[in-house]
Amino acid sequence: MIEVLDPLASQPGVILAALISDDGVPVAVPGTKVDAAGADGGALGDADALAAMCAGWLDELTESMSLLSCDAPRRVVMRAARGSLLLLRTSGAVLLVVLEPGLGPDELWLPMEGVAARIQRILRGMGEATATDSVSDLEPPSPLPKQADTTPSESPSASLNFGQTGGDPQGN
Repeated sequence: MIEVLDPLASQPGVILAALISDDGVPVAVPGTKVDAAGADGGALGDADALAAMCAGWLDELTESMSLLSCDAPRRVVMRAARGSLLLLRTSGAVLLVVLEPGLGPDELWLPMEGVAARIQRILRGMGEATATDSVSDLEPPSPLPKQADTTPSESPSASLNFGQTGGDPQGN
Protein backbone atom coordinates (compact mmCIF):
# COMPACT_ATOMS: atom_id res chain seq x y z
CA MET A 1 0.00 0.00 0.00
CA ILE A 2 2.95 2.31 0.55
CA GLU A 3 3.71 2.47 -3.18
CA VAL A 4 0.10 3.55 -3.79
CA LEU A 5 0.39 6.39 -1.28
CA ASP A 6 3.82 7.61 -2.43
CA PRO A 7 2.56 9.75 -5.38
CA LEU A 8 0.12 11.51 -3.05
CA ALA A 9 2.77 12.06 -0.37
CA SER A 10 5.14 13.57 -2.94
CA GLN A 11 2.63 16.23 -4.06
CA PRO A 12 3.83 19.78 -3.29
CA GLY A 13 2.43 21.02 0.00
CA VAL A 14 1.62 17.59 1.45
CA ILE A 15 3.06 17.14 4.92
CA LEU A 16 1.69 13.67 5.62
CA ALA A 17 -0.38 11.10 3.72
CA ALA A 18 -1.72 8.00 5.42
CA LEU A 19 -4.24 5.24 4.96
CA ILE A 20 -6.01 4.41 8.20
CA SER A 21 -8.56 1.75 8.98
CA ASP A 22 -11.98 2.62 10.36
CA ASP A 23 -10.73 1.97 13.89
CA GLY A 24 -7.68 4.24 13.53
CA VAL A 25 -4.79 1.88 12.72
CA PRO A 26 -2.46 3.74 10.32
CA VAL A 27 -0.30 2.89 7.33
CA ALA A 28 1.63 6.17 7.24
CA VAL A 29 3.82 7.52 4.44
CA PRO A 30 6.02 10.51 5.14
CA GLY A 31 5.49 13.58 2.98
CA THR A 32 8.01 16.16 1.90
CA LYS A 33 8.34 17.94 5.24
CA VAL A 34 8.25 15.16 7.87
CA ASP A 35 10.47 12.12 7.91
CA ALA A 36 9.44 8.77 9.38
CA ALA A 37 10.76 9.68 12.84
CA GLY A 38 8.83 12.95 12.94
CA ALA A 39 11.91 15.19 12.72
CA ASP A 40 9.88 18.38 12.61
CA GLY A 41 9.25 18.02 16.35
CA GLY A 42 5.60 18.96 15.96
CA ALA A 43 2.42 17.09 16.70
CA LEU A 44 2.59 15.33 13.33
CA GLY A 45 5.51 13.20 14.51
CA ASP A 46 3.13 10.70 16.11
CA ALA A 47 1.17 9.31 13.16
CA ASP A 48 -0.54 6.72 15.39
CA ALA A 49 -2.11 9.41 17.57
CA LEU A 50 -3.11 11.48 14.55
CA ALA A 51 -4.75 8.48 12.89
CA ALA A 52 -6.66 7.57 16.05
CA MET A 53 -7.82 11.17 16.51
CA CYS A 54 -9.00 11.40 12.89
CA ALA A 55 -10.87 8.10 13.06
CA GLY A 56 -12.61 9.17 16.27
CA TRP A 57 -13.47 12.56 14.83
CA LEU A 58 -14.90 11.00 11.68
CA ASP A 59 -17.00 8.59 13.76
CA GLU A 60 -18.40 11.50 15.78
CA LEU A 61 -19.23 13.39 12.59
CA THR A 62 -20.96 10.30 11.20
CA GLU A 63 -23.06 9.96 14.36
CA SER A 64 -24.00 13.65 14.24
CA MET A 65 -24.99 13.42 10.59
CA SER A 66 -27.05 10.29 11.17
CA LEU A 67 -29.26 12.24 13.58
CA LEU A 68 -30.10 14.53 10.67
CA SER A 69 -30.86 11.52 8.44
CA CYS A 70 -27.89 12.30 6.23
CA ASP A 71 -25.40 9.89 4.76
CA ALA A 72 -22.01 9.47 6.38
CA PRO A 73 -19.60 12.19 5.26
CA ARG A 74 -17.27 11.03 2.52
CA ARG A 75 -15.02 14.11 2.38
CA VAL A 76 -14.06 16.09 5.46
CA VAL A 77 -11.86 19.20 5.66
CA MET A 78 -10.55 20.94 8.76
CA ARG A 79 -8.60 24.15 8.18
CA ALA A 80 -6.33 25.50 10.89
CA ALA A 81 -3.51 28.01 11.27
CA ARG A 82 -0.83 25.30 10.88
CA GLY A 83 -2.40 23.63 7.85
CA SER A 84 -5.39 21.64 6.68
CA LEU A 85 -6.53 18.12 7.43
CA LEU A 86 -8.31 16.21 4.62
CA LEU A 87 -10.14 12.92 5.15
CA LEU A 88 -11.58 10.81 2.35
CA ARG A 89 -13.66 7.81 3.43
CA THR A 90 -13.58 4.70 1.27
CA SER A 91 -15.07 1.30 2.02
CA GLY A 92 -13.20 -0.03 5.05
CA ALA A 93 -10.53 2.68 5.18
CA VAL A 94 -9.92 6.42 5.41
CA LEU A 95 -7.37 8.36 3.40
CA LEU A 96 -5.75 11.08 5.53
CA VAL A 97 -3.74 14.02 4.15
CA VAL A 98 -2.21 16.92 6.09
CA LEU A 99 -1.45 20.05 4.02
CA GLU A 100 0.78 23.06 4.57
CA PRO A 101 -0.85 26.38 5.47
CA GLY A 102 -2.10 28.32 2.47
CA LEU A 103 -2.73 25.31 0.24
CA GLY A 104 -6.37 24.71 -0.66
CA PRO A 105 -7.91 21.26 -0.33
CA ASP A 106 -9.55 21.55 -3.76
CA GLU A 107 -6.19 20.96 -5.40
CA LEU A 108 -5.83 17.50 -3.86
CA TRP A 109 -9.29 15.92 -4.14
CA LEU A 110 -8.59 14.47 -7.59
CA PRO A 111 -5.26 12.82 -6.61
CA MET A 112 -6.91 11.52 -3.43
CA GLU A 113 -9.78 10.01 -5.44
CA GLY A 114 -7.22 8.32 -7.71
CA VAL A 115 -5.34 6.82 -4.76
CA ALA A 116 -8.61 5.64 -3.22
CA ALA A 117 -9.60 3.94 -6.49
CA ARG A 118 -6.22 2.19 -6.73
CA ILE A 119 -6.53 0.96 -3.14
CA GLN A 120 -10.01 -0.42 -3.84
CA ARG A 121 -8.73 -2.24 -6.95
CA ILE A 122 -5.90 -3.79 -4.95
CA LEU A 123 -8.26 -4.91 -2.19
CA ARG A 124 -10.72 -6.32 -4.73
CA GLY A 125 -7.91 -8.28 -6.37
CA MET A 126 -6.81 -9.65 -3.01
CA GLY A 127 -10.38 -10.74 -2.26
CA GLU A 128 -10.73 -12.54 -5.58
CA ALA A 129 -7.46 -14.40 -5.01
CA THR A 130 -8.64 -15.73 -1.66
CA ALA A 131 -12.07 -16.62 -3.02
CA THR A 132 -10.61 -18.81 -5.76
CA ASP A 133 -8.50 -20.83 -3.32
CA SER A 134 -10.27 -24.09 -2.63
CA VAL A 135 -10.34 -25.85 0.69
CA SER A 136 -8.50 -28.85 -0.74
CA ASP A 137 -5.54 -26.62 -1.57
CA LEU A 138 -5.34 -25.56 2.06
CA GLU A 139 -5.53 -29.06 3.58
CA PRO A 140 -2.28 -30.91 4.25
CA PRO A 141 -1.68 -34.11 2.26
CA SER A 142 -3.08 -37.27 3.80
CA PRO A 143 -0.67 -40.03 4.91
CA LEU A 144 -2.92 -42.61 3.23
CA PRO A 145 -3.81 -42.56 -0.47
CA LYS A 146 -7.31 -41.42 -1.31
CA GLN A 147 -9.78 -44.08 -2.36
CA ALA A 148 -12.08 -43.52 -5.29
CA ASP A 149 -15.71 -43.05 -4.30
CA THR A 150 -18.00 -45.66 -5.87
CA THR A 151 -21.75 -45.47 -6.13
CA PRO A 152 -23.90 -48.61 -5.79
CA SER A 153 -24.52 -48.75 -9.56
CA GLU A 154 -20.78 -48.85 -10.24
CA SER A 155 -19.85 -51.48 -7.67
CA PRO A 156 -18.91 -54.93 -9.01
CA SER A 157 -21.41 -56.72 -6.73
CA ALA A 158 -24.34 -54.93 -8.35
CA SER A 159 -23.70 -56.69 -11.65
CA LEU A 160 -23.52 -60.18 -10.09
CA ASN A 161 -26.58 -62.42 -9.95
CA PHE A 162 -25.53 -64.07 -6.66
CA GLY A 163 -25.22 -67.51 -8.22
CA GLN A 164 -28.52 -67.34 -10.16
CA THR A 165 -28.42 -68.46 -13.76
CA GLY A 166 -31.53 -66.61 -14.89
CA GLY A 167 -31.80 -62.94 -15.63
CA ASP A 168 -33.87 -62.33 -12.49
CA PRO A 169 -31.94 -62.12 -9.20
CA GLN A 170 -34.96 -63.59 -7.25
CA GLY A 171 -34.91 -66.75 -9.33
CA ASN A 172 -38.23 -66.31 -11.16
